[in-house]
Amino acid sequence: MRAWWRGTALVAERGIVENVRSRTFKVVTGLLLVLSAAAVILPQLLRSDETTYVLATTQPAAAGLTQALEAAGSAGGFTVSYDVRADDAAVRQAVRDGDATAGLVGDTLYTSMASGTFPVLVAQSLVALEASERLVEAGLSPAQIAEVQSVQPPRQVDVGRVEGARAVVGFAVGIVLFLALTFAGNAIATTVAMEKSTRISEVLLAVLRPSQALVGTVAAVGAVTLVQLLVLVTPVAVAVQVMDDIELPPVAGGDLAIAVIWFVLGFALYAFLFAASASLVDKITEVSSAVLPVTLVLTASYLVAITVVAADPEGPWGVLASIFPFTAPIAMPIRWAGGQVPVAQLLLAMALTAAAAVLLVWLASAIYRRALVITGRRVRVSEVFGTRTDRP
Repeated sequence: MRAWWRGTALVAERGIVENVRSRTFKVVTGLLLVLSAAAVILPQLLRSDETTYVLATTQPAAAGLTQALEAAGSAGGFTVSYDVRADDAAVRQAVRDGDATAGLVGDTLYTSMASGTFPVLVAQSLVALEASERLVEAGLSPAQIAEVQSVQPPRQVDVGRVEGARAVVGFAVGIVLFLALTFAGNAIATTVAMEKSTRISEVLLAVLRPSQALVGTVAAVGAVTLVQLLVLVTPVAVAVQVMDDIELPPVAGGDLAIAVIWFVLGFALYAFLFAASASLVDKITEVSSAVLPVTLVLTASYLVAITVVAADPEGPWGVLASIFPFTAPIAMPIRWAGGQVPVAQLLLAMALTAAAAVLLVWLASAIYRRALVITGRRVRVSEVFGTRTDRP
């Protein structure tokens, strides 16, 4: 066993060195670093520090209303500007065109889908002013009116914001894992096809077992891909620590750690499928068509995760998709982000995926060994399982 790991490590070391020295690795890693930094910096540069709402009216707004809105703006960090229009139709048109956030004509308040919560603030201010006038008419003194208006609303406890943000993190993790597995899988397929076409694999198999050569090649590409993923997320992680206005949900750190584990498991599962498919080709140009079935399975897993699992995480199909080995690497991180997955289901899904990956190592090694003896043309699957060799 020690000799097996030693030989595998030598193949992996060779693959890592070749990948790191390649121009493709340098270009892709540089682009990932630039894109990740831009995703953090550009929103900060383009963001406006102060929000301004526009209230359209047909007459100058009442002093009481402007004072109430200015007080709310001071507390909420926004400003309010006023736009006086000719008539009711002009006010409606201003709101419809987006020139005004809301419109006020008499006792009618015009809003749009883009108005947000500002109309609610205007309505509350109008209600408060009207209530004050009626209290004065009822004979209450200013002190009594102030006492009535000082009644505090119920204390609000936000129980959905963290879970909502956590779900966004889980959805993003699913997308990143799908892209990373697709990219790494194609890289492995290209490497295996190149080694077969150049007869490098035959040289390796002269001194190594097929499983050693295959696992070493897969591990090399996996390590390089993991480094590129770390390059992608490092600027975001640094920005979260340095910038006060960028926050992640408190549970996002644990979710991201679980995502890394799922990347390793998903990579081990799909990488050997890509490698086995690529070993059937005779030319590198045939790689895309050879790995198409694996790519379709991976894509189907992603579609199931973002449709079935995201729509109904606790439904029977959502639970099944998050446990089934071929869909679990993408589906379980999305479902786990919902916060309702029992730890036992998470561990079961990881165990089944790991077991499937080990089985695929054996299957892919057998295909890899037998496909190498057939050269000069593309190999059919039936030929692979019907070919017998004396190679150990």
